[in-house]
Parts: sequence; structure tokens; C-alpha cells
Amino acid sequence: MVKLLNDWVVALRLARRTARRTLGRTLLIAALVGLPVLAGSWFSVVHRGTHPRGELLARTVLGPSDARLTVPSAQTDVRRALPSGSHYARAKSINGDLELRGNGTALNVGLATGDFTNTLLGGTFRLDAGRMPAKASEVALSPVLADHLGLHPGSVLTAANGTKYQVVGIARTLDLPKARMVFATPALGDPAAQAEYLVDLPNGVDVTALAEKLSKQGITLESRASVIDPPAMPRGPVGGAAARVLIVGFGVLELMLLAGTAFAVVARRQTRELGLVTAVGGTSADVRRVVLAQGLYAGLLGAGGGLVIGVLIALAGKSWWEDATSTLITGWQIPWVQLLGVVAVGLVAGLGSALVPAIGAARRPPLAALAGRFNAVVAGVRLRRVALVLVASGLVLSVVGNLQLASALGTARQERAAADPAQISRVASASPTLPVAVVVAGITLVVAGLVWMLPALVGKVAGRFRTLPLSIRLALRDASRHRHRTGPVTAAIMIAVAGTTALAFAVVNQSAAKAQNYEPAGRIGDAVLRFDGDVPYSAELVDRVQSLLPVEHRYEVGTVVLKGTKATDGYVANGSVYSTGYSLTAVDPAYVARFLDWGRRAAAALRQGEVVVPLATLAHDGKVELARGDDIDGRQTFRYPAVVVPSPPKAGVLARSALISTDAARQLGTAGVDAVHFSLREEPSAAQLAAVARLLGHEDALQVEHGYQSPVRKASIGLLVAGLAATLLGVAMSVALSMSEGRADFATLAAVGAPPRLRRGLAAAQGWFLGQLGCLLGVAVGALYGFTAHSVVGSPTVVVPWAVIAGVAVLVPLFAGAVPYALTRSQLELVRRTD
Repeated sequence: MVKLLNDWVVALRLARRTARRTLGRTLLIAALVGLPVLAGSWFSVVHRGTHPRGELLARTVLGPSDARLTVPSAQTDVRRALPSGSHYARAKSINGDLELRGNGTALNVGLATGDFTNTLLGGTFRLDAGRMPAKASEVALSPVLADHLGLHPGSVLTAANGTKYQVVGIARTLDLPKARMVFATPALGDPAAQAEYLVDLPNGVDVTALAEKLSKQGITLESRASVIDPPAMPRGPVGGAAARVLIVGFGVLELMLLAGTAFAVVARRQTRELGLVTAVGGTSADVRRVVLAQGLYAGLLGAGGGLVIGVLIALAGKSWWEDATSTLITGWQIPWVQLLGVVAVGLVAGLGSALVPAIGAARRPPLAALAGRFNAVVAGVRLRRVALVLVASGLVLSVVGNLQLASALGTARQERAAADPAQISRVASASPTLPVAVVVAGITLVVAGLVWMLPALVGKVAGRFRTLPLSIRLALRDASRHRHRTGPVTAAIMIAVAGTTALAFAVVNQSAAKAQNYEPAGRIGDAVLRFDGDVPYSAELVDRVQSLLPVEHRYEVGTVVLKGTKATDGYVANGSVYSTGYSLTAVDPAYVARFLDWGRRAAAALRQGEVVVPLATLAHDGKVELARGDDIDGRQTFRYPAVVVPSPPKAGVLARSALISTDAARQLGTAGVDAVHFSLREEPSAAQLAAVARLLGHEDALQVEHGYQSPVRKASIGLLVAGLAATLLGVAMSVALSMSEGRADFATLAAVGAPPRLRRGLAAAQGWFLGQLGCLLGVAVGALYGFTAHSVVGSPTVVVPWAVIAGVAVLVPLFAGAVPYALTRSQLELVRRTD
């Protein structure tokens, strides 16, 4: 044991000396190990800061109080419910919206009420300037709202009803710091609403017994101890934890492959030094120990540096993380256990990256090591059967899991269509745990098998091209002979690209699902003006709005009230198709005709005075039954001519209403105006929209419909950059090692008349080959997740991210070849050709 310890001490001393002599390469390996440690440390600290626990959480929820009391309404006499000597204060609560008047328009903002001047609420909000309101005539504003209205402490805030309030401070809630919020005393809240109080109890009170007593009165008491140490909650789904473990596992494997390739550069450059270890009596175990010690040293350096830098970035960027997470950080709790786990992963990755180079160095004959000669693989290339079995089994599991998902998705769609025909256009999704787990297991087996067989696969593919230019043939021969480094690099590129492709499938399919479920207010490009209690309809108002916008035509849409309908408690029942849930809506046929083929057919029927319905089940013998919306018994129904025009566009009421022309509606009763749709010549300017908002008195009464705004383009660019970065990192390491190992070969080629540019061409060809092979395999592996993403997110069809696939499969490998060509020197340093 003592000898083994001494051997490791000597190995670590040699590792430290080698690190100092090859500082650049050591820092590169340390950076590869430290980067994920940095990211993990940063995330752990920031996540704990935005999700505090223990006493820090209690301070943000309860302030300095002992408990939180929840009563059925603010009118409850809290004093009688609490022991004598208790102190209490109305806790912060969100009491709906408050309508304000500012900048010539009305807007609704959140209303937070509470006894904010009471010390018991200290720490449950953040005061940025001024003070909190103490009287009913005083308010504080959130920074976002104050900036929007141009107000500050000392200004006057006017509500829509004309009430004026004195602004005395700027404050924010901890969980919604970016919300437009007004802070006021409880006088502005609803006295009948549920209320919360923070309570300071006398010493010696049994909180548990008090909570049981109050629960019998319908009052809930939450103690500080239950917030600091909450009861254990049921564990979440096993699938989510398994997915996280899988992601971390693949991340560590990616790190080990890249760092291992980089470490091979160091190990190859010190071949002669390792040969001296055996020359003076060292064993193969000693050589392995020396190389592993260097991996451990680099791991310590990278993990330690990543930990320190990650924590410092988290602490220094507090305001940035608050802005990004929309949560205020009231204090820091360093999660040391999680950080030690992150560091341990980094150390394991650093040690694992040196494992293969250590084994290779120990197997090298001493004379070859002293001469600096490298053994190239010249034997036949053979794919291992076990690896092939893993790949085949993974493909079978992926297909089986996706077939199960397809069946579950079909069932979900049938259930949706049967439950609500009016929502048939909305997509269904299916994500049963077992099929998803089967697909994930299949992908894992495919990746494991490909990583195992990739060195041999590189040799197989490289040996197929014998008629290409000299540079490419030399590059392929080098890749085949040195599969110990080209195999791991290609595997690392494959894993990174597979993750990129899988994310691309998830993004485009989720975007397709959101686009399918998106319900525009009207035709794309139109401006839609809605009328309600705040903005009542008048023809004069519509004319004034039209004069402020670049309008070509306008179309009115409204509900139909049948003859004989009487108002009840101020409510007038609209006409509807009896017993279907489809209301009767009056529209201009010219508006409907703008919606392509469906619109032309529907407009023709409307001009004939017929009702247009979307489903055949609504009409019988060319007629529908009409009734008042509140006539649930069908006592006053009557039949009316109708036409079925299926698949209406998703544009406001067209998708979920029975339609009738305005002229025909007036024969049946009255046709109101709920909205006016303006077709525009061009996009209105910000000044025009602001003028309309001032005229209407509300910022959101007019909406210009732009359709669903897909994030796919930005996400695709980010994914391409990520795939390119991973590919270039792996290619750079492999090409650097190739250039280092092939110096003697290049000297020989130069001696027999090879041009200097040959070296650059070889670097470019090898970069392209490794990038191309890794990217193609990565795209294939990532595509296995395609149907899974389609089923889980509920996209209408399997959407393929062709832009990302084309960029990764074609452009990224070309770039991977161009960068080495640009950065590799044509001229070679003078070496001894006898080497």
C-alpha cells in the first residue's frame, strides 16, 4: 500500500512538471473538463438563488413572522381567532386588475394589496425608491409600470373611474418583478375575497394545536417550521429523472471523447519521455500511472477552475440572472453537495479521458517509444458483432416504441374529435411513459453500438476511396491507420450532432403544434377592432379609426338576436344552431369571400340568404334548427335553409360559428356589431397605432393580426452554431494530432518534390472527412427521435427540420474542412527525415 502511494506521488509530480512544460495543451484539456463544470456550477448556484430553501425561503414568504393565516374573507375578525398578544398584518396578495388611465389610453394592471408598511411584511417584496403606501389614497408602482406611464414618486396616478392616487414609491414583487403592478393598501381590495395575514405569535404558543383548532373554523395556519422544513412530496415521474440522467451521461461521454482525443496529443508528444520510464526499469503499470496522473491533474485543474469561475459568474451576474429568470434573488445559498457532485463528474471525465492514451502508451515497445515511432494500424478492418447487434437492437426498439406512440396518438385524436367536434382543428398529443422509454432505450443502444464500432467504421469508409486526389487519399489513409484518435473524434461529433438534430425535431414539431392550435383574430394582415363594455360600438368611432389607418375595406361581424327575444337581467341571448353550441354570427359575404376556395363557396351561400355550417351533422335535408342560445329545451326552434361548407379557416368567429349574411340576419331579427375587420394596404406605423389607442382609450382594443410567429428560424441558427462548434472542436484536435504525428512523413514528401500546399490540403481533407462522417451519423441518430417529438408535442404531421439537417450534413463538414485549410501552415519546420 505504501509503495502504491509512493508510486502515485511520483506520477503526480511528473504530471505537474509535464503540465508546466506543455502549459498550452494542459490548459486546453483543463478547459474541456472545466467547461461543463463551470456550466453546472453556475446553474446550480443560480437555480438555488431563484428557488431558495429553508430560512431564506421563509424570509421571502413570511418575512420575520411566525406563521401565515388564511381566512375565507377579509371581513373575518382575525383578532378573535388568534391568541391574546398576537400581532398580525395583511399579507401581500394579488387582488385582480386595476384599470388605469395614462398616456391617453386605458390599461389593466395587476393590483397587489397589503399592509406594506408593517415590519411583518419586510422581505416579501423589494422597495426600489420612495416608500410603500400607508393610506388609501397612496400607491406604489412597479418599475415597468412607472416607466410605461412616465411616473415617479410624487406623481399622480389616475384610475379609469377618475380616482386619483398619490405615487409614493417604486416596488416589485419577488416572483413577478417585470409585471405591471400597483401596490396599495387593503382598502382597494375586495372585502369578500380570501385574505392572508402574517402573524407574530406570543412565546410558548403551540402552533400545531392552534392550527388544528383554527382548521375547524375554516381558517388555515401555516407555521414557519413547515416552510423551512416542508413535508416530503411524492416523487415526480421516473421518466423525467431517467431523461436527465441520460442527458448527463451522454454529456460526460461527449466530454471524455473530446478530452481523450486532446489528451492523446499530449501523450504522443511525450512518447520519448515515457520510453525513458521503461528504460530505467519502469513497468507498463508505471507508464499507465504516469499518463493517468496527468489526466487526474488536468481534471483537478479544470474542475477546480470551472467550479470557482462558475460560482463567481453566478454571484457577479446577479442582476442579469434576475432579469433572465424574472425572479428576484434575495440571498445566496451555495448548494455544496450539488457542486461536489459536479466536480466529481469533471474529475471522472478527466481521468477517463486519459485512460485510452494511457493503455496505448503502456503497450508501446520501449525501443519504439525511445525512437518516437508510432504504431499504425495495418491489419484488416473488422466490425465487431456485438456493436452491430447493439445498433440493430436499438433500431428495432426505436421502431417498436414509435409504432406504439403512433397508436396512442391515433387514439388521442379520435377521442378529441368525438368529445368536441368544434375543436377538431386542434391537434392532440400522446406521450405514454412506456413507448417513450422504449424509444429512448433504443437510441441509447444505437449510440453505444456506433461509438464502439466507429474506429473500425472509419477504416471501412476510408478504404473505399482509391481514385481521389492525393491529399484526400493521404488524409483517408491517415484516418484509417490512426483509428485510435479518429474514431473517438467522429463519435464525439456524432453525439453532438445527434443532440442538435433531436432538438431541431423537437423545436419544429412543437412550433407546428402551436401554429395548428393558434387561432388568429381574423385574416392575416387585417386589423381587428373589438367592441365590448369598455369600447362600445358606434359607426362614427369606426369611421374615425378608419381615417387613422391605411384601410382598403372594412367588414362588420356581429351576433344575431332573433325576433321575439327579450332581455333578462340585462342579458340578451344570441341566436344559435339548436343544441350544438354553434352561435349564429352575421358577416359580410365579401369578407368571407377573401378566404380562397372555402370563402367563395361560403360567400355564394350567404348571398343566397342561407346559413353556412362547418359540419354535416348540423344540417338535415338542407336545413338547420335555429333557436335562442338560452332555449335549451328547444321550445321555439324553427328550420332554416343551410349549406355545409366544411373545413372553415381558423380566423376568429369563422372557425366556431354558424354564419349568416347581415341582410338575412336582419330579416330574422337584429345583427349587432362585435368587431370590425379592416383590410390594410400596408403595415400601420407605430404612430398610427398609438393614435388609434388614444382614440379608443385602450391599448389592446385594436389588434393587427400577424399570425403565429414561429421561433424556428432563430432556433435553427442557434442549433447550427452549436453543431458547428462541436464539429470544429473535434476536427481541430484530430487534425492537430495528425499534423504532429505526420511531421516525418511530410518531410519525406517534401524531399521528393511534393508542393507545400499538400500539407494544408491534407488537413482540410481530414477535417472534411471526419466532420462529414460524424455529421451524417449524428443526423441519422437524431432523426430516430423525429416521430417521438411529433407524438409528444402533438404536431399535425411529422415535421422534418430540413434547414438544420442540410446545414449540418453539408455546410458544417465543408466548414470543418475550410478552417483547418486556413489555419494550417504550408511550410514545415525542419525535422530529421530519419525519424
